[in-house]
Amino acid sequence: MNNIFDLNDISDIPQEIKSELNRDKFAEQILELFNMAGRELTVDEVTVGYYRQFQEIKTKRQIMTKLYNMSRETYPAIESVPGRKGAYRKMKGPDLFTQGAISSDQS
Repeated sequence: MNNIFDLNDISDIPQEIKSELNRDKFAEQILELFNMAGRELTVDEVTVGYYRQFQEIKTKRQIMTKLYNMSRETYPAIESVPGRKGAYRKMKGPDLFTQGAISSDQS
């Protein structure tokens, strides 16, 4: 591990410590949608998919803000698709959130 402070991959951390860390459930659920889709998603698709998968109402503005913030993190799990307004995709590399990534951004 190059960065001992990297919170995106905490697979090496014992469960006792993981359970005490601040987790961003909203971001994890959004990333789960990207994993399920296996492709780029628009804000509208994430909004509809989020409701259908989690039976929880999040406005388009909440989804859009979270996607934007997730793409701007120090170690982003998603990125905006160049040339496509309102479209995002998973970053290439390890599946960061399902390996126990966390974020202190609770927006």
